[in-house]
Amino acid sequence: MHKQTTGLTRRAMLAVAAGGAAAGVLAKPALAQRARTLRLGSPQPVESNYHRAAVMFAAEVAKLSSDRLKVDVFPNAQLGSINEMLNAVQTGTLSMTLAVPAWYSGIMKPMDVFTLPFLVRSPERLRAALDGPLGDVMKAKAEAANLHFMNWWLMGARHMVNNVHPINTPADVAGLKMRVISSPVYIEAFKALGANPVVLDSAEIYLGMQQKVVDGLEYPVPDMISAKLYEVSKFMSLTGHTTDFFVVSMNKPLWDGMSAEEKAILTQAMKTATDWEWEAQPVTTREALTKLGTLIQINELSAENRAAFATQTQAIYGKFEASIGKDVLDLAMRNLGAA
Repeated sequence: MHKQTTGLTRRAMLAVAAGGAAAGVLAKPALAQRARTLRLGSPQPVESNYHRAAVMFAAEVAKLSSDRLKVDVFPNAQLGSINEMLNAVQTGTLSMTLAVPAWYSGIMKPMDVFTLPFLVRSPERLRAALDGPLGDVMKAKAEAANLHFMNWWLMGARHMVNNVHPINTPADVAGLKMRVISSPVYIEAFKALGANPVVLDSAEIYLGMQQKVVDGLEYPVPDMISAKLYEVSKFMSLTGHTTDFFVVSMNKPLWDGMSAEEKAILTQAMKTATDWEWEAQPVTTREALTKLGTLIQINELSAENRAAFATQTQAIYGKFEASIGKDVLDLAMRNLGAA
């Protein structure tokens, strides 16, 4: 469901969400005794598959619980910035949210492994790793950070976009002011390419490009369409430097306070939404790339030039080995496959 928040500030919305989340933590009656409402805050627009998956999750929860368990979905960063919502879930003033690994790394440094450039060989390898030992490691680390990881939603390959010129080689990135996520890995990777990285929240990108605060950004193809960033961009170069995804998380005490029946319903509903999203996102990506090609100039990288990018950013791995953890890095490299 798409909640309207006219007249309410983000602070007020988070305060409202706090009441619902806190009630979920303190009260533990069986599902049949009373209804429970969860609030899921999302930074994504309603046109995205992530929002559609969130709505599907909410509908499945309502169906499986005969409306005794409900999820209210708040898209478009209505409840705050990505970082604000993530912190709210961690502290228990919001039930659920979704964010990419780079944002979680502020809480869990091992999540930085997923933003290392040119590590993920394919979406298929990524999902197998997330549903396997690597995902299990991250779920355990999330528990220690007061979060419960529900599942993973595919975003896809991230590519470089700018308003100056096509990017074919690392030298083409030098000097560009590139918007990046607030992640040490992203910042260092783009510094290694000679760019000037600028941290902006996703909600600030459009205006940042429009007002020339930044020359470019790196983003997935479908999100270029749903966020209408093609209106303020000229060139997209298919660098595919990372394959990104959203982690859907819940406040851990809230999860722990739920009955076995509630946990089963939420788990099944999330699996249904997740399976759909991983099927839908590649289709949407192909369709979006075709449409985007009619709106801005797109170029592919040769294998030789892609290898040059990977070589120039390889030193990043060693720089973050200690904070990520050598065991996690080794596991990720085995399961994801270096390019």
